[in-house]
Amino acid sequence: MKRIILFLNIVCVLSGCSDVLDTVPTDRLSSQVYWQTDKDAEYAANAVYRFLESPVTILGRDALSDHARSTFETSDETKVEGSIADPQTNIFQNTWNDMYKGIRACNDYLDNVGKITPTDAAKVNRITSEVRTLRCYFYARLVSYFGDIPLVTTPIGISESKTLTRTPAAEIYDFIYNEITESSFFIPAATTEKGRVTKGAALGILARTMLFAAGNVTGTDKRPEVYFQRAKDASDAVIALGVYDLLPNYKDLFIYANENSKEVVFDKQFIKDVYSNAVMNSFGAVSLGNNGSNISPTSVLVDEYETMNGKKITEDASFDPKNPYVNRDPRLSYTLYYPGSVLPNGAIYDSRPGWSSTSDVVGASYQVSKTGLLPRKYINAEDIGQSNRSNCGINLIIIRYAEILLIAAESNIELNKDLDVALTYINKIRQRADVNMPPLIGINGQAALRVALRHERTVELALEGNRFFDIRRWRIAESTCNMDKVDGMRYVDKLSGELEIVSTDYKKKFSSRDYLWPIPYNERQLNANLTQNEGWN
Repeated sequence: MKRIILFLNIVCVLSGCSDVLDTVPTDRLSSQVYWQTDKDAEYAANAVYRFLESPVTILGRDALSDHARSTFETSDETKVEGSIADPQTNIFQNTWNDMYKGIRACNDYLDNVGKITPTDAAKVNRITSEVRTLRCYFYARLVSYFGDIPLVTTPIGISESKTLTRTPAAEIYDFIYNEITESSFFIPAATTEKGRVTKGAALGILARTMLFAAGNVTGTDKRPEVYFQRAKDASDAVIALGVYDLLPNYKDLFIYANENSKEVVFDKQFIKDVYSNAVMNSFGAVSLGNNGSNISPTSVLVDEYETMNGKKITEDASFDPKNPYVNRDPRLSYTLYYPGSVLPNGAIYDSRPGWSSTSDVVGASYQVSKTGLLPRKYINAEDIGQSNRSNCGINLIIIRYAEILLIAAESNIELNKDLDVALTYINKIRQRADVNMPPLIGINGQAALRVALRHERTVELALEGNRFFDIRRWRIAESTCNMDKVDGMRYVDKLSGELEIVSTDYKKKFSSRDYLWPIPYNERQLNANLTQNEGWN
């Protein structure tokens, strides 16, 4: 099965330059000579895909929610978690840079592709539409982090960049809506070359973006019904394509054998030794030879999983606190490693103090999970014991069909229509073959369905990088992310037989300013026209 071949250096050198002699550069590709054929467009478009975020970035975002904490206390994430970051904190500048690099690559492509006289106009139109969609993806990420941001649609120089002002979020969202609505017309529902933006991917990006827009995180864009309707229309359109379905077994979603499965709507492709990622080294157990997981999941996430009876653990008399991981929603064991879990090398994961001498025991080193829990998704046997522990080839799923169903369900609930359809989608997800949770029956009314939807979204998409954005658009971060301590796994003390909870005095703080990240310090030093988000001056 063909994948996109990433020509990693093309985009960075296609913006032509000239000197006094106006000579054609000999040390790099020039736009004066490059843009000739259909292949030139294809290769340049392929290179844009490299600017999609890495697994380390996307999966690591959950440390900035109530579902995990940062393992390494000197990280930027720790500063953000404690609300002690400032506009000079690197994570803000790096995120800004990464997304605008992607946008610049798209703008360069779109500025030059017209120089081609195509032999296959339909193909070039398709590829161009992919690039327009990717530009929307980058803008969607930026606006969700920073709110109002400069909207730049053509290549600009340094002098022009110093005159930019922040475009209201509403205009960014309308730009994304119009661009993807138009571009998706030229993109097919399926392609033989995996990893490319398809019609479903474009509409999925649109649906997710409009769902976030409805949350009005900036406080200045009060059009929730407009955005929910757009999210509903886009997600309904993805469903109507008939291309996607849920993979029968949840546990098989994040393994090599099921890359490019029917549930994958949009992903970032990787190949070992060619274009790899560091997911194992950044999230795997120390005992597997890794640096340790960047995130340590919390008891808040664990407690969200129902018992197999479909009840909360606080409402089910059969729940045994001393055996907290038994008879739970199977997605718990497919999402987390906890004491007793089998690691990909066949060893038993045991992080309990006093029970084990493995390198995974809480407190054994600064690298181990601070909560005794570890993420399980994307951790595969194929990536154990490599000389280069960052040489992983597993694809990162950015959007999967389960999320599309949940977007459709949430949009219906918030619009207060087709509530029966929303419940059908929720139950479809609950009843995968290897999940098989009791269907929700007799849930009536918008408020009750909203609670059910948010629970299902929480456990279905856990530790995939979505929680960071959900708690912001739901405006619940101030209640969920203010913690005087962070609790982790429950276990029985070996000597006393008493129930213990791994707990740290690690503090999470979240104030109203934290719904938006600050405009990075360096950007405002270069351009005084960029105003700062409230609370970050």
